[in-house]
Amino acid sequence: MSRVAGDQAPPDRGTDSDMGAVIDLAGQALQLELAYLVTTEGKATVRVRGELDIATADQAYAYLRDVVDSQEGPVTMNLSELTFCDAAGLGVLARVAAHARRSGRSLELTGARPALLKIMAITGMDETFPEISNPALSFISLPRQAAITRLG
Repeated sequence: MSRVAGDQAPPDRGTDSDMGAVIDLAGQALQLELAYLVTTEGKATVRVRGELDIATADQAYAYLRDVVDSQEGPVTMNLSELTFCDAAGLGVLARVAAHARRSGRSLELTGARPALLKIMAITGMDETFPEISNPALSFISLPRQAAITRLG
């Protein structure tokens, strides 16, 4: 059984606020921590820490959707502390992006680790989040080839 602890109402706009939720699975070690900060300019940044996977996906989506809905300005998700993301986690990112688009809001990702960038490029999710494009990953789009060189 999972629960969200520490979930709070969205902050008042116009003040620096830090709100968060911890998704804890039946007393196990921390799986996923989500927190967001809203600046006086109305920019919200969500910190994603831990594992975004099938066990945390539903609660994470609900939290992220609520953050997007509570903001009039842009929302940025900082993924620099995301240690694991499976297919369900990628689905959360895609669903939150689609919800933001339908709501006429801006959602961007920052700080994604190379492994996450790679899987996003392979699955085509990098097109949903063009701000994460990384020239170092351009090799992914090249066809795989093997070359045999004979010495001698």
